Amino acid sequence: MTFHELLRHYWRVIGLGFALTFLSSFGQTFFISLSGPNIREAFGLTHGAFGSIYSLATLSSGLLMIWVGSVIDRVDIRLYASTAMLGLAAAAISLSFAPNIIALGLSLFALRLFGQGMLSHAGVMSTARLHEGVRGRALGVAALGFPAGEATLPALAIALIAAFEWTGVWRVAALVIVVALAIGWLLGFLLTTKGPDLEVSARRKALNDTGPRWNDTLSDWRFLALIPTMIGYPAIMTAYFFHQRFIADLKGWSLELLASSITLFALVSVVVAMSAGSFVDRFGAVRLSHFYLAGMTAASVALATFDGPLLPLVFFGLIGLTSGCTNVVIAAVLAELFGTTHLGKIRALAGSIMVVASAATPGAIGLLFDAGVSLEAICLGFAAYMVAAAAVTFALPNPRAARLQPSEG
Repeated sequence: MTFHELLRHYWRVIGLGFALTFLSSFGQTFFISLSGPNIREAFGLTHGAFGSIYSLATLSSGLLMIWVGSVIDRVDIRLYASTAMLGLAAAAISLSFAPNIIALGLSLFALRLFGQGMLSHAGVMSTARLHEGVRGRALGVAALGFPAGEATLPALAIALIAAFEWTGVWRVAALVIVVALAIGWLLGFLLTTKGPDLEVSARRKALNDTGPRWNDTLSDWRFLALIPTMIGYPAIMTAYFFHQRFIADLKGWSLELLASSITLFALVSVVVAMSAGSFVDRFGAVRLSHFYLAGMTAASVALATFDGPLLPLVFFGLIGLTSGCTNVVIAAVLAELFGTTHLGKIRALAGSIMVVASAATPGAIGLLFDAGVSLEAICLGFAAYMVAAAAVTFALPNPRAARLQPSEG
C-alpha cells in the first residue's frame, strides 16, 4: 500500500490520532513548564517545592492510568477521547482559578491524567490496532501531533502570557479544547463511515474478555526486557526539559538560541516519525527497538563533552531523532509481541511505568545538582544507561522475522 493509498483508506483513523496527540500537548511538561515561573511566583513556591508538587501529580496520574488506560479496550474510542478532552478543559480552567496549593496540585494532576495520559494514549491507540504493513506509517503520521504541538504552541503561549498573563493562557487552552471537541463531533455526524478501530463487534468482544492479568504481563520476560528501553526516553527527556533553563545557564545559551533549538527538535521529530513508520512496516518494530535510543545517547555524550554556539542545536536535534521514533516504535513493538486485542491494556501498563519514571527524574536530578554533581557526569550516566537498555532488547524475539523464515520439509 502506497502512502497515498494509506491516507485514502485510513484518513479518519489517522486524523483522529493526530488531533488527539496534538491536543495532549496541553498536559505535557513542555507546555506546563512555560507557566512555571509565573506559578511559582503566584503561589510563593521554590523550584524544589514546585518540582515536588509536579512530580507527585505526574506519579499519581501515571499510576491511575494503569486502570484508566485499559478502559479503551472496552469502550468506543470517541467516548474515551471526549471524556479526556472535557477533563483536560476542566483542568485548564481549574488551574487558572486555583486559590491555593491544594487546588494547584489537583489541577496539575488532572492536566497530566487527561492530557499526557488519556489523550496521548487514545491518539496512539487509534492507529496502533491497524494491521501490519500499514501500522507503522499510520502511527508515524498520528504521532506527528506531538512534535506539531512542541513546534507551534510554545511561541503562542509566550505571546498569550505577555498579553493576558499566565492564567489567560489556560483559559484560552480550555476554549481551544472545547471547540476542537465540538468540531470533532460535528464531523462525526457528517461522516458516517466508521474506521476499523471503531467497530461495535470488536468492542462487544472486548467486554467479555478482560485480557491478561497485570501480574501475567509483569511476569512476562518480553515485557520486562522492554522496560529499560521504554523508560529511557521519557525519564531522561523529562529531566532535560524540566531543567532546560538551568542547563542553558550552565552552558551560556541565550533564551533565543534555546527556543530555536527546541524548534529544530520538533522539526527533526516530524521527519523521523514519518521515516520510523516506514521502517517499522518494512523491518519490524522489534528490530528498531535496538537502535531508537541512539540519538538521545549521542545527545547526552555531546552535552557532556562539547561546548560552543552550535551545541544546543546539535543536542536538541539529536534528541529529536529519538523523539520521533518513540511513540511509533514502542506501540508497534507491543503490538508485534502481544497482539492488538488487548493492546490498550498492555500499553496502559507500559505507559504508566513510563510516566512513573518520568516523574522521578526532575526531582532526582535536581537533588544531584544541589549536591554538586556536575552536568557532565549526569549526562554520561544517562548515556551509559541507554546503551545498556538497548543491549537488553537484543534478547527479544522478532515475530515478523520468524514468520518470514522458510518452512522445513
